[in-house]
Amino acid sequence: MSTKTTSASRRDRGTAWVPPLLFAGAIVVVWTVTATLADSAVYPGPGQALDSLWSDVGDPRFMQSVSDSARVLLLSYVAVVVVGAVTGMLLGLSAFWSRAALPLVYALNSVPKIVLYPIFLLFLGVGDLSRGAFAFASGVLPLFLIMVEATAGVSRLHLKMAAALDMPRWSLLRRIVLPSVLPSLASGMCLCFGLTFIGLVLAEMFAGSSGLGYELLRNLSLARVENIIGQVILIGVLALVPTLALQQLASRIRKRYEVAA
Repeated sequence: MSTKTTSASRRDRGTAWVPPLLFAGAIVVVWTVTATLADSAVYPGPGQALDSLWSDVGDPRFMQSVSDSARVLLLSYVAVVVVGAVTGMLLGLSAFWSRAALPLVYALNSVPKIVLYPIFLLFLGVGDLSRGAFAFASGVLPLFLIMVEATAGVSRLHLKMAAALDMPRWSLLRRIVLPSVLPSLASGMCLCFGLTFIGLVLAEMFAGSSGLGYELLRNLSLARVENIIGQVILIGVLALVPTLALQQLASRIRKRYEVAA
């Protein structure tokens, strides 16, 4: 790769953060103006929300909740990526099992996940295990479906050549399937991070004794609007940074592995 191409690539990666930051800045400006015009106790401005958030950050109990959410989210998301990617690729290689299983999985994915949460509580109890399992379930099915469809789209010619050469299954996955599905996997990872995070926050709101969802519900019961909006800002930042990083990763993978049309 030439020096000019490398410099352009680095410049593109650096400027990729600019549009989201500009959009966020525009939202803050609109928010400030509308809050000033409304002059309402139930519609705080950015300054009030950030002051309440700063106050919460100084509370060890609140920071413990943030730490608990981050820990469960990380473990759940890693499990989503590993399980969803591996099982999706394996099923996608079998036309018979894909036809047999996909309708059921699509139907299950169409069910609102929150109605299934009582089942998680019944079998796993209240705690990190049920919260993490629900977050995992919220993200793994979409990634599984993405990977099945991506694997089913791998060139049949390449697969037939591998079969003719009697290529071992592990070599088939590593040399043919994985490079073909990596762009879809990278895009799916971006999507499923948000879904996993949403599942975790919902689980914490419904049956949690700690975590960001629990803190939101607690402030709602106390009618502390500034604290609620401050925590929404925190959740947005916690979601935005990994999402932008995953988008950068997805962009680099697509440039490397996608074949130009």
